Amino acid sequence: MKNFLRLLSYLKPYKKRFTVAFILSVITIGFDLFVPMVFGWTISRGLESGMMSRIIFFALLLVGVQALRSVNNYVQWLVQQRVGQNVVRDVRDQLYAQLQLLPASFYRGMPTGQIMSRVSSDVEAVQEYLGWGFLIQLMAIMSFVGTSLILLFLDWQLTLLIYLPLLVMLIIVYGFDKRIGPSWEKVREEMGKLTTVLQENISGIRVVKAFAREKLEARRFMQRNEANRQRNLERQRLEANTFPLMDLMVGISFVLLAWFGGMRIINGNGNIGLFFAYQWYLWGIIWPMRFMGWLISMMRQALAAAPRLFEILDADPKIDDLPDAIALDRMQGDIRFENVSFAFDDEPERLVLEGLNLHIKQGEIVAVLGGTGSGKSSLVNLIGRFQEATSGTIWVDGHDVRDIQLRSLREHIGIVPQEAFLFSATVAENIAYGHPDVTLDAVIAAAKLAQADEFIMDMPDGYATQIGERGVRLSGGQKQRLSLARAILVDPAIFILDEATSAVDTRTEHEIQQALTQVMAGRTSVIIAQRLSTVKHADRIIVLKDGCVAEVGTHGELLALNGEYAHIYDLQYSESDELAAELQQYVAAFGGEYGLRPLAA
Repeated sequence: MKNFLRLLSYLKPYKKRFTVAFILSVITIGFDLFVPMVFGWTISRGLESGMMSRIIFFALLLVGVQALRSVNNYVQWLVQQRVGQNVVRDVRDQLYAQLQLLPASFYRGMPTGQIMSRVSSDVEAVQEYLGWGFLIQLMAIMSFVGTSLILLFLDWQLTLLIYLPLLVMLIIVYGFDKRIGPSWEKVREEMGKLTTVLQENISGIRVVKAFAREKLEARRFMQRNEANRQRNLERQRLEANTFPLMDLMVGISFVLLAWFGGMRIINGNGNIGLFFAYQWYLWGIIWPMRFMGWLISMMRQALAAAPRLFEILDADPKIDDLPDAIALDRMQGDIRFENVSFAFDDEPERLVLEGLNLHIKQGEIVAVLGGTGSGKSSLVNLIGRFQEATSGTIWVDGHDVRDIQLRSLREHIGIVPQEAFLFSATVAENIAYGHPDVTLDAVIAAAKLAQADEFIMDMPDGYATQIGERGVRLSGGQKQRLSLARAILVDPAIFILDEATSAVDTRTEHEIQQALTQVMAGRTSVIIAQRLSTVKHADRIIVLKDGCVAEVGTHGELLALNGEYAHIYDLQYSESDELAAELQQYVAAFGGEYGLRPLAA
């Protein structure tokens, strides 16, 4: 009942239109109650009188009433469908807005396919019911009550007799209602799983092909599709077992009417006009009961979808603006971590960062290194409040980040992630994503800084080139440089590079490094990287281990410590440095004979 009432609350903003639709529905039911009586008069007062004028009069009256009913019904459907479409728009808007607010931990626990299924098919189920199913239910109730009163007035004894099979029909509907709800819930859940498999396969199609697992993935999809089919067959079996029984009860009602009603006419206790009117009225009872099974199925489908929608709408954003949060017009970029600990919501017992104390000065270039799971990405995510510290405080320019409006904080941070995500749009639109109102000249200037202008101009339409979904038409290095240009255009006070060159070749890395040298000048920069070539020229290098700062210093200082950094250095460069040293010795010893000079240090 709680979910049902909450669904109905979406009609509240459109209560005036819904009221109009309801009033029009009442008028429609009024016509439905009047038409059988006119038809009865056509027979009893027209045919039996033998006067053609009376027959024509009642026939024209019947046509006029039906015409008015049709016009009324047309307007009702227009108003009703407008309400339904408004509701589905509102629900989708709320879902999408909520999805923008939810933290990364929410997406860790809910597959993308499930989210897509809920925003699409589950919302459609709600729209069908609120758009017209609910109003049809109200009309069915009005028709049943109104027709029952008229039938009892016309012949209460015959009416009670005919109601006997209809009572059985009510019992059938009640049993159907109890079973169809859980069945629809299973169907909805299975559809979400099927969508998840589809989404994962499309997103990971390159991996599928790389490992020649097309047949395996096709079989996996077919298995999930078969499970979805079975759930739908179970639901359809319930409907197939119910609806024919309901039709049987309808047939029995008409048999009873023909038998006992016909006997009354033969015995002279009734007239044929009333008999035909009574038969037409009987449909006013039967169609609500017959439709009720279908309407209950629709309602149950919506109620099965509702908790899946409310799970998203009720999810705690966790990270939001405080009531008195401030906006910063300018940011200097001074960052301080004070006794900061962090754990993911779904693993609260495992601290990714523990008691972290770190000061990154304004304009300083700081590199962060560490093994997998050392907390590197979590550290930079805490700066922009993409994740919330479990304990401790992160200060930016002397302000607790929780006291700064999220939009204001993030507008001053430029991020180049490890995986450069690009949208299905033009090159210019992707670069200007953070500032869509900037001029093309500003976009080009950012692209030049990111060493991207040259390859952009080689494209068919330059900056107007459509680059396809996720940038599939671009190389890894090109996507990274566009991602870098996008961050540059924001003109951030704080620049964050999260493994930004880990997926590119050495030449591309060198080109990106050239761009970064210009971009990071005068900005507070935090670089997360595994390659020491990316970080060795930083002002300071911070080495994380088990969520704590293990070492801090310059490249030379950390090598002298012979600790974690030196170990990483040895793994990456020891063999190449030894080779370089041997080459130097060789040139020093024998280079004179060939006109060679020692290599520069």
